[in-house]
Amino acid sequence: MKVQVICGFLGAGKTTLLKNLLQNAAADTAILVNEFGELGIDGTLVSQGCNLNVVEMPSGCICCSLRESLVDGVREIMEKYNPSQLIIEPTGIASPSSIILGLKKADYAEKLKLAPVIGVIDLTFFIEIIRDGDVEDVGEFFKDQIMNSDIILLNKADLVIGDTIDRCREEITALNPAAVLIPTVYCRAEIPEVEAKGEVVHFHFSPRYSSEVFRFSGKVDRDRIETLLKDLKTGGYGDIFRAKGIILTCDGPVTFDYVNGRFEFGKIAEAVENRLVFIGRDIDRAKLEGAIGVH
Repeated sequence: MKVQVICGFLGAGKTTLLKNLLQNAAADTAILVNEFGELGIDGTLVSQGCNLNVVEMPSGCICCSLRESLVDGVREIMEKYNPSQLIIEPTGIASPSSIILGLKKADYAEKLKLAPVIGVIDLTFFIEIIRDGDVEDVGEFFKDQIMNSDIILLNKADLVIGDTIDRCREEITALNPAAVLIPTVYCRAEIPEVEAKGEVVHFHFSPRYSSEVFRFSGKVDRDRIETLLKDLKTGGYGDIFRAKGIILTCDGPVTFDYVNGRFEFGKIAEAVENRLVFIGRDIDRAKLEGAIGVH
């Protein structure tokens, strides 16, 4: 079974890349999606309009502590679906090296063919990390991702100016000169045929992120959610880096996606309840409840 691992920090564009890859995927492809938070939003978004087998591993992150769960999850997929290809999209705070090592050390490893690892980097955030010199465990995550990826998409290239792309290239190449770097917008790219390097540089870190999850029925005022998303950057609700959700509005179900001060809304064919998740540090749940209008 071919295994394709996608990695990238929170909001970098992994789910967008996954949906792009599925446009040309074999009919017997399976997808393993792991989210930080217990909502399974990404699994829902991926499975809409798709007849492939989507398996979710919600709550937590695929890292050292959950490596065994990952191994068991992949085994279950092999036994239940026997796909020709498995695509793994882990949470944005998972350790890429732990995922790869978990697969390499599994008792069924000889049945796997690991494809080149594809990393997705949000240029708008990565350049901030470079300027700041490092941000706690976030810097370690980027080192893990960069050093263990064979192909790296420099995503959101349309949102940066000047020599940002060149500067990011220099930083990435210094860590992994063999990686193929591709600037992208919405992760649209022809993925080249390259050989997976096989070597794994292991990092161990525990990002101090938490999540607040909201799940409820009834209609939601979209304008209210938009106002909330505009206010998140101020820090009034805590240090929230990432938020996403599916909300039921008077005009039908809508998705929203927030990353580091930027947000956008989208459409989804159907939904039966509101599901929202906010990821960051020191989150004020009570204040979020008031802003959302949860009764």
